[in-house]
Amino acid sequence: MFDFLKSASTKKNSGPTKAQGFRSVTAKGKIESRGSVKFDSFTFNVKEFNKKGFVLDPFDKDLLIKGQKFRFEIQVERGDFKMNGSAEAIVTRVQDNMLAAVFTSKPYDRVEE
Repeated sequence: MFDFLKSASTKKNSGPTKAQGFRSVTAKGKIESRGSVKFDSFTFNVKEFNKKGFVLDPFDKDLLIKGQKFRFEIQVERGDFKMNGSAEAIVTRVQDNMLAAVFTSKPYDRVEE
């Protein structure tokens, strides 16, 4: 009679737990992380970055649009190159749950090569 109250749990938990973090999931090939970008109390995974900009993947929020300038905290690392601190960027592309942005100000005093 009340079958609509029953919920079938067929959803798989494919995301990492907080204890696992990004690095353990990278080994499984699900999320490739170079670091993180934080803004508006959200934290996003950095898929790729260089001295000109970065790509966030996945980016599933409607927080930013193309051409919008925003401030953020960045913490990324690849080999000996590290970038930590606050910076500004302009969104160049939002497509397929990915966001690409170029720096307008960089955390130069915190860049290590």
